[in-house]
Amino acid sequence: MNTSTHAAQEHSDMLAQGMSNIYDAVSTSTASAIKQELMDHFGKGLYYRMKSGEKHITPEQQAFIAATFEKHGVTTPPVYDHMLAASTQH
Repeated sequence: MNTSTHAAQEHSDMLAQGMSNIYDAVSTSTASAIKQELMDHFGKGLYYRMKSGEKHITPEQQAFIAATFEKHGVTTPPVYDHMLAASTQH
């Protein structure tokens, strides 16, 4: 397991970067449904830039992602690759 991963709810005022393992704790069918909903909401381009870590994920976006996971019955918070202080935003 990657020790640099972080749960979103621990850092509500921070930017997240990367979602390479965000679906590890959910079934394939649930992951597929969540992914489709996130792409519908953010758009395919932004979704993939956020997933790869190219685009930081704001606290508001993190809240939407967490709500989407909850809507699909996932009880654990989404895990991001890195968390950054908001002042490090490009």
